[in-house]
Amino acid sequence: MKYRVLAADMDGTILRDDKSISEETIKAIREFKEAGGFFIIASGRPLPAMTGYLDDLAPNAPLVTYNGAKIVDHRDGHVLFEEGMLEDDAILLMKEGEKRGHTVIVWSDDILYGNELNENMRIYVEHTDIVPHKYESPESFRGRSVTKIILNDEPDKIAVTRRDAERMGLKLTSWATSGTEYLEFYSSKVSKAVSVGKAAEMVGCTQPEIVAVGDGCNDIPMLRFAGLGVAMGNAAPEEVKEAADYVTDTNMNDGVAKLIREKIL
Repeated sequence: MKYRVLAADMDGTILRDDKSISEETIKAIREFKEAGGFFIIASGRPLPAMTGYLDDLAPNAPLVTYNGAKIVDHRDGHVLFEEGMLEDDAILLMKEGEKRGHTVIVWSDDILYGNELNENMRIYVEHTDIVPHKYESPESFRGRSVTKIILNDEPDKIAVTRRDAERMGLKLTSWATSGTEYLEFYSSKVSKAVSVGKAAEMVGCTQPEIVAVGDGCNDIPMLRFAGLGVAMGNAAPEEVKEAADYVTDTNMNDGVAKLIREKIL
């Protein structure tokens, strides 16, 4: 095969809108692996939010989690690579999110925290077995590793915060939307592109052998990096499709399965 690695986002890509995986997608991924391919999940999700899907997807290569901030072994969850946020940036963001009235979601050492355990948090953990914890204050994270922070609110409010992010004084933090109601922040040292490249190297593959597929702004770096970058038919905003070499069908119409059968096998 020309492409030996398939790096795929989860939400809006592998997963349908109801967070289920179609049988056709599971079957096509299995066919790809049986042909000698390596399947990498490359998601903004942490490992605890992937666990319920791993039996069906059965990845045979390291998992790229937290938009690339952590790579873990697909067999036992052992951490292979990790890059947390700059402490001052993380605390500044928590304070800024609280000031703007957002729900502040914090991942630290694979434990989920929030400033409020409200309806937004309930929706965020829906379809998982994750139990969130209310944090005391942003300052309580001094001396602790923070992998990712998510600001959650109504889309128009998140759009304003995204426009303002450049002026917040963040020193080593990048951000991207993952759905109109979520704005995710993580270390500028990482991206899905960087970590997909690392994960591919771990299984003996190179950049030209990688196909990357996704639907959101946080997928753009890996679409541009891969030997073949593929956007889902449901990808938004339009710049995601513009960054890709090819556009497949939507997540509701087996876009990943069609990609595998039409462009890889």
